[in-house]
Amino acid sequence: MRCYACSRPTPPRQRYCSRCRFYVVGRKEQLKRRAAMREAYDPALDAYRDHWTGVLLDGKDRTDPFHMGFDHLYPVRSSRLVVCSELSNFVKTELGPDEFRLAVAELTAHHNGRPFRRDIIRFEYWDIKAPAPPSPGRRLRREELTSVNVEECIVCGRPPRPRSYCCERCRRFVYWRGYDRKQHARAMREAWSAEEDAFICWYTGARVVDDNPMSPWYLTFDHRVPGRAGSIVVAAAWVNAMKTALSEREFWAVVGEYDNFLNGGGEFDREVVEFRYWRHARRPERPTHR
Repeated sequence: MRCYACSRPTPPRQRYCSRCRFYVVGRKEQLKRRAAMREAYDPALDAYRDHWTGVLLDGKDRTDPFHMGFDHLYPVRSSRLVVCSELSNFVKTELGPDEFRLAVAELTAHHNGRPFRRDIIRFEYWDIKAPAPPSPGRRLRREELTSVNVEECIVCGRPPRPRSYCCERCRRFVYWRGYDRKQHARAMREAWSAEEDAFICWYTGARVVDDNPMSPWYLTFDHRVPGRAGSIVVAAAWVNAMKTALSEREFWAVVGEYDNFLNGGGEFDREVVEFRYWRHARRPERPTHR
C-alpha cells in the first residue's frame, strides 16, 4: 500500500508511512491534516514545504523554527489547515492570509521609510487578549508616593494624581507589579506623542490604545532583544505577538523575507538570521471565553 499523505510505501495494513503517521493518526482534524500534507508534499525532494515561505520543513528537531506543524488558513476552526513551520505559526498569529500579506508589506514599507497605514488591516479574526496591568486601586502604594511637588506626570505631562509621580492612566502601566517601573516609565516617555495625544508603537510608528486589552493595537511592552534588561519599548499587541522570540534585527529580516515571498514572488532565505533567542518562544494567551 501507499501512504495516504505522501504516497510512500507503508508497513502492512497501515494507511500512513512511519513519518506521516506521527502527524495524522490520533490527532485532531485528521482529514484536514492529510489534505494539507498532500498539498504541501514535494515528491521530487520527498519533503514537505511551508505554505507561507516555501521552505523545506524539518520533522525531527522540535527546537528548530522550521519544524513542521499546521496552521488554520483563517484563524477559525472551520477553515482548512495548511502545513507550515513553527516560525510561520507564530509570525502569522491571528491574521487571515490577506491580512498577513498586508501586515508584512506595511511593516517592510515602514521599515524602509514610509508611514505605516494603521487602518489598512482590519484584524477581522483577532481574538487574543493582551496582558493588561490590573487596576492599581485608589490607595497609592509606597513606591508611588512622593514628598516633592510634582506638577506634571513624569510620562505624558498631564496633571498627576496628588502625591504621585504619574497620572491615573500612566500609573497603571508604570507601577505594574513584578516589572521594572523605571524601564516602563522610560519606554512610555519615549513613546508618548503630545501631537497625537497617544503612545506610539516602536515598530509601526502608529498610535496604540491603552483601554482595551482585546484590541490588536493595545499598548504592550516588548524587549527589542529578548531577555535583555534596558531594551524595553512600547509595541502594539499584534506586533508583539508577531515578533515572538526574535530580536529587533531578526524581526525586520524575517518580515522582509516574508514580504519578498508572499508579495514579491522571491525565495525565502531561511539563513537570513541565526534565531539566537528562539528557545524563548511562547504562544500568545487566548481569552478565557474561547
